[in-house]
Amino acid sequence: MGTSTTLDRRRTGPGPRQFLPLVQGATLIEWTGTGLFLAVSTIYFVEVAHLSTSSVGTGLTIGGAVAVATAVPVARLAARFGPKPVLIGVMLLRALATIGYLRVDGWWTFLLVVAVIAVTEQSSPPLVQSYVGARAPESLRAKVMAVQRTVVNLGISLGGLIAGAALGTGSPDAFRPLLIGGALAYVAVAAVYATARREEAATTVGSARVSGLLKDRRLLGFTAYNALVSLWMPVLNVAFPLWLVTATDVPERYVGILYAVNTVLCIALQYPLNRCYRTTRRAWLSYGAAALLLSGGALAFAAVPGLRTRDALLVLGGAVVLLTFAELLQVGASWTLSFDLAPEGARSAYLVLFNTSRTVANRVVGPVLMTGVVLALGTAGWIALACVLLLGALVPLAMLRAARPTGG
Repeated sequence: MGTSTTLDRRRTGPGPRQFLPLVQGATLIEWTGTGLFLAVSTIYFVEVAHLSTSSVGTGLTIGGAVAVATAVPVARLAARFGPKPVLIGVMLLRALATIGYLRVDGWWTFLLVVAVIAVTEQSSPPLVQSYVGARAPESLRAKVMAVQRTVVNLGISLGGLIAGAALGTGSPDAFRPLLIGGALAYVAVAAVYATARREEAATTVGSARVSGLLKDRRLLGFTAYNALVSLWMPVLNVAFPLWLVTATDVPERYVGILYAVNTVLCIALQYPLNRCYRTTRRAWLSYGAAALLLSGGALAFAAVPGLRTRDALLVLGGAVVLLTFAELLQVGASWTLSFDLAPEGARSAYLVLFNTSRTVANRVVGPVLMTGVVLALGTAGWIALACVLLLGALVPLAMLRAARPTGG
């Protein structure tokens, strides 16, 4: 009878519980709350908090740098207590900081709030990933994280739709319920995780193990490489809309339409593509493919100036599709390889430190690189970026070659 049950499970595949519905539910709540403010945050800072666009950009960059600097203390907490209690604390702190936006009355209070937000935003994903690693079978981790990523995009879309409807009134007071709603969402997430059973025993390695991770060349190299391939984030969020406005005659409204293309593709394809990065070898190959796709997207952007409006729109649409597939493959490959490379006794700390690569790419180096180098140089800047990414595509091949067993 036991054999029959096992065969039935093999035929039907993993059950819903193995996809951790508690995690997916908490993720939907968290990212719906994030989506309430994500798309309209710059408008709030400029029109309600009365900050200049340059001061907002500077504050966000400094906040990202603070998040990177605090990764070590957060990693030590995660190594000492495990991901669950730290994640609960991060969510409660994020709720307080979100309410803090309502009290921003100048650049310094803005900087304080965005720094706390940046720290919590950086800490949450690796802690959730570590929680998944402790609860999901190894063979299902990539699938669970693919579902989780799909839920993230659904949450952001849902929150953005709610925010758009709320701001349709044109009243500055509409921001208040959005921020309060976001804060309540993070409190709800903390409550959801608080009701879950403990996922792993706390360890006592603490500072010593984290200090060892900081000297791990494999971790440092992998983190740097992931930051390079994560440049799809500032390309999509910073360079693309500015390039559309300044280098083409394409109407600004198409920025939102092309963003929607990205979101829909991410929701539709993240789970089906999990087979591309389910094993270590496939994950490295996915990294290489992501770098190639990013390089192709950069070359597409380089080709836009001088094109007729319709042709420019088609090329921009193709570039966004290339960036989207690069995003899907890079994100998925990072799950598999970070799980594989993380030391068994310090997974939470490893993932927290590794996740600084996304913050560096998206908040610290990326925006400056896009505005100060790529867009400043124009077509030549895009071609230079494409060449760097093309070289980056060779790294996975070198890693696989080095890992290949030699004949005796």
